[in-house]
Amino acid sequence: MNAKSSSEERVALVTGAARGIGAAAAIALAERGIASVLAVRDPAAAGEVRRAVEARGVRCRIERCDVADAAQVRAAIADTLQAWGRLDILVNNAGQIAPIGHIADTDPAQWAAAVTTNLVGPYQLLHAALPELARRRGVVVNLSTGAAHTPREGWSAYCSAKAGLAMLSRCVAGEYADRGVAVYSFQPGFVDTEMQGRIRSSGINEISRMPREQLAPPERSAGVVAWLADARPADLAGMELSMKDESLATRARQHLMERNPLKKASRS
Repeated sequence: MNAKSSSEERVALVTGAARGIGAAAAIALAERGIASVLAVRDPAAAGEVRRAVEARGVRCRIERCDVADAAQVRAAIADTLQAWGRLDILVNNAGQIAPIGHIADTDPAQWAAAVTTNLVGPYQLLHAALPELARRRGVVVNLSTGAAHTPREGWSAYCSAKAGLAMLSRCVAGEYADRGVAVYSFQPGFVDTEMQGRIRSSGINEISRMPREQLAPPERSAGVVAWLADARPADLAGMELSMKDESLATRARQHLMERNPLKKASRS
């Protein structure tokens, strides 16, 4: 199927989109007719995701973007606007769990690098994208975590940075809601991703001992991310949301079926 090109086609930039929740989110957005820019550190790793997105009839491009590199972030946003003339949605998904260890046992440089990836990186994306998102009355979805609000042994860098990201989401809501930008902070829960593999390997805290079969597939939370980006539900704007709220997945499925009758028919 050839990807369509339309000046009315909305565009989402998804960080960390080569695998896991980011890849699944780009595909879920494509199911809703939304084109994706896959912002990834290794463009070669995103080829399969690009093909999956384009197979659903929307455009897709890959941008080299390490969110910790301010120059790469600025270039990814500028290239998107130059190539497609718009940006409607930003999904801040890229993140890292390392270093895992007790505070005095971690490397200070690695600890600071984790904060850069998990907090400074999303800020840099927001700094570059918000002028265009405000012009488009766009949407921001920041991937949060329960660890932003509950400390976990060995995760001091991750917990601290994600707590900062939760507050950054609130700041965006406070400063840009009246300019038409809807922001959502979303906790996907325990998902079967590469990050969870690293957590299991560490053996630190109870999360590392969670059986893999209890982890959810990335597609489940990605469907909620895509719904938030597409429907921008006003009653949830500015809020910290969790996959534990089963009504989110229900609303996401219902909205997708309403806008795509063929999917509704296929499920009946």
